[in-house]
Amino acid sequence: MYELYDKNGNQIGYRMTKRIKNEDGKYDVLTARSKTSEKDCRKKLDDMVKEYYQLQEKKKSGGVFSKMKLKDYADNWYHLNIEKANCTQKNKYMYKNIVYNHIIEHLGLIKLCNLTEDDCQRFINEYAGWSKTFASKVRMVLRRILTKAEKQELIKTNVAKDIVLPTVYENKHRPITDDERRMILETIPKHYAGTMVLTMLCCGLRPIEIRRMKWDWIDFDNAILTVGKSKTEAGTGRKIPIPPVLLDALKEHKAKGLNNEYVFVKYEKHTRMDDNAFYQSWKNFVKEMDLANGAHLYRNQVKNSIIAPDFEPYLLRHTFCTDCQAAGVPINVAKEWMGHSDISVTAKIYTHMVDEVFEQNRMRMAQYAVTKSQQVESSIATN
Repeated sequence: MYELYDKNGNQIGYRMTKRIKNEDGKYDVLTARSKTSEKDCRKKLDDMVKEYYQLQEKKKSGGVFSKMKLKDYADNWYHLNIEKANCTQKNKYMYKNIVYNHIIEHLGLIKLCNLTEDDCQRFINEYAGWSKTFASKVRMVLRRILTKAEKQELIKTNVAKDIVLPTVYENKHRPITDDERRMILETIPKHYAGTMVLTMLCCGLRPIEIRRMKWDWIDFDNAILTVGKSKTEAGTGRKIPIPPVLLDALKEHKAKGLNNEYVFVKYEKHTRMDDNAFYQSWKNFVKEMDLANGAHLYRNQVKNSIIAPDFEPYLLRHTFCTDCQAAGVPINVAKEWMGHSDISVTAKIYTHMVDEVFEQNRMRMAQYAVTKSQQVESSIATN
């Protein structure tokens, strides 16, 4: 502490200095002055020391993070913010898929600090023609990653904040395509979750019903499945016919003796299946289906996937409903088999007219027109 005086010997203030050794082995000197008091001078010096160390940290971080690529930051972001988060396994799977198979796949090699809005817009434009739901999720995840980087002052601004979606289609649950059905049926006999997937396809069960499904729900003699507990009152207790191909598969599955109470269980422990185990089984099934049809693995990640991005378990339930329509099952019966509380929900699916249903009804109308004409001609001839 130094007291400062003017040339007449009058005290005019205080001065304090501090020497700090830097990384080069030299000293940086900080000097604080105050005209009011020693306390004020000391506070100013303390603030200067604090700012000095903060600046050094920023410089140090800048040297490291200026070289960081987006793939490294996105990978770290997923592990810190999503992997252990309190959310469903389905959401975690969605985030993981988007981070690793989409964002890192397309933008991963760009340095985080060099990423531009144009880079992000070009990236999201790749999803033109995809479902609006999925494209929106991709944009949302990218924005979340960069928002975190902005808060940590690793980038100046979130360059994905203003990017816009390209032309996309409004996504709704759809039935699977014929090609998807072929791939599913080819994979079922080869995969441990094959009977589970076949049950969803043939009976339209919800994922939660699959996880709760017990052996006493199945009447093997009469080929009837009675849902013991669903997530809705309308779904609980409903009866669904079991087609022969599924009945045989369930008999074979039961003979394995994996669990005496629950039909579908965890892969290794053979205990009751939870949400995580269900989606892991589904994910593995889709992966095998993908690999068998041209995709390949690189560092345990599927590359060149041919599976549609909206391919999810619920599509099998939707397909069951459209299969009911194609088979000529009355809509009120399909409502009961689906466990819908309101027939309007079933009707929304039935309005998705498949080609074979159109052809069946076209032929019925043509036959009706011929029959009606014959009846009229017969009536005229009689008179």
